[in-house]
Amino acid sequence: MSTQNRNKLILVALAGLLAIALTGCSGLPTWAGGGPQPTTLTSALQSGGEQMPRTVSVNGVGMASAPPDVAFIQLGAETIHTDAAQAISDNTERMTAVMDVLKAMEIEDKDIQTVSYSMWIEQVYDREGQPTGETRHHVVNQVRVRLRDLSKTGELLQKALEAGANNVGGVSFSVADPKALQQKARDQAIADARSKAEQLATGLGAQLGAIRQASEYGGVIVPSAPVETFGGGVGGGGGPVPVSGGEFSVTVEIQVVFDIAEL
Repeated sequence: MSTQNRNKLILVALAGLLAIALTGCSGLPTWAGGGPQPTTLTSALQSGGEQMPRTVSVNGVGMASAPPDVAFIQLGAETIHTDAAQAISDNTERMTAVMDVLKAMEIEDKDIQTVSYSMWIEQVYDREGQPTGETRHHVVNQVRVRLRDLSKTGELLQKALEAGANNVGGVSFSVADPKALQQKARDQAIADARSKAEQLATGLGAQLGAIRQASEYGGVIVPSAPVETFGGGVGGGGGPVPVSGGEFSVTVEIQVVFDIAEL
């Protein structure tokens, strides 16, 4: 066979193979750009996903306040001596006198709690910063007193200072049972959340539906600011220490999710 005839046979074979390939692809769908239609993320979600619910989510805040009806007073005695036994003895004497004052004012035992008793040694240094070899022993004893009659707060402080208390951590005020304030603050938080949701819905041309979810972050108790009072030893007898109870507040925050009603 001549070279020319052999080349013709090769061309015919190639043409047949090309025709078979085009026939196998003819069953695929085509799009405007030619070839198979691509599958997009949007079309996949539309075919298998569900429609998200239409909702509005808001936060509501409520606060309720009332005068305090209980005071917490932290006071005690600090003594310093080069002899450890003497420092302890002096401290015991002072605190015994303070405890006698509390009992005389009819403070019950359940309302008196020891919160700190500590002792440490201080090294003594001279003017050049060199240790002298002398040591001082510090002894501190503190109690926390719950006072249910606020009118006696100033009197208690004054008498305790006169009896020997020289370490007063401070005075704070609270309410014995904050549940009523928490309920009032919660009602205000609910009303605040609904008002915000209705305003949003109205402004967007929608209407509120049922409540889908509600949660509370808890009541935040805001006591009156503590009154810091420090004694330098025996009181001067100038009358009761002036104190002010201020106001006790409770804050409640909630989150509510409302459905958007179908119009």
